[in-house]
Amino acid sequence: MLPAESLPTLSPVASKAPLDPETEAYFDTCVPEYGVERLAETAQFIAQHGGPDASLIDVGAGTGNTLAYLKESAGITDLAAIDVSSECLKVLGERVESKVHHGSILDRKFMESIDQKFDFAVIAAVLHHLIGKSRGQSREYAEMAVVNSKLLLKPGGHLIIHEPVFSPPIAMSAVFYLKKFITRFTSGRVGIGGYWNNIGAPVVSYYNSDQVRRLASAGPPSTVVDEHEQPETLARLLRPFMKRASLTLVVRLA
Repeated sequence: MLPAESLPTLSPVASKAPLDPETEAYFDTCVPEYGVERLAETAQFIAQHGGPDASLIDVGAGTGNTLAYLKESAGITDLAAIDVSSECLKVLGERVESKVHHGSILDRKFMESIDQKFDFAVIAAVLHHLIGKSRGQSREYAEMAVVNSKLLLKPGGHLIIHEPVFSPPIAMSAVFYLKKFITRFTSGRVGIGGYWNNIGAPVVSYYNSDQVRRLASAGPPSTVVDEHEQPETLARLLRPFMKRASLTLVVRLA
């Protein structure tokens, strides 16, 4: 645990944002951690393109395993984190020393209140958790998150997006609305073929690779300068209906 003087001070949420309160409650009580093995190339990119004084903010940082990994692997120490879950941030504060901001990435005023600009912003396995009433509204929220994350960058800074991607889109629409329906009756996970394959909580809105690329182009002018897509294995029961991969996009702000 960090000494008391190193523990972060939480900044207040500036205003209400269009975030599903059920998703926020889910992450206050059940926090899956994004596998850091997917971040090896990201750490290498940051190490190669970041100087000794480079800064990084983890957007939707959760309990801090991503931030801790990038600190160790990329050698970056000027760190900051954003998350909507105060419970996650408590764990993060004990895991890695960083500035911590408590609020929603969908809250424009809150994001603008963060006065530091960063060389790198990482948003890992977050976009599909931004849930609206429909798939279309969920995409609007994901786009809003990308735009707001770019506001945190210095000119020439890099936004690094990690997302699990699925195809075809029609299957992901079916998953979205099925989860919406099931969570009317239970707040728990309803597994099919393993813990990570379920039709219960949380509701998610997964995208395919092209949809994430379009999301990455939202907001201030930017260019994709690096991309990596790694196929991943689904449960046997799901393989006839969909494909899954892990997508990494590195977007450089103009």
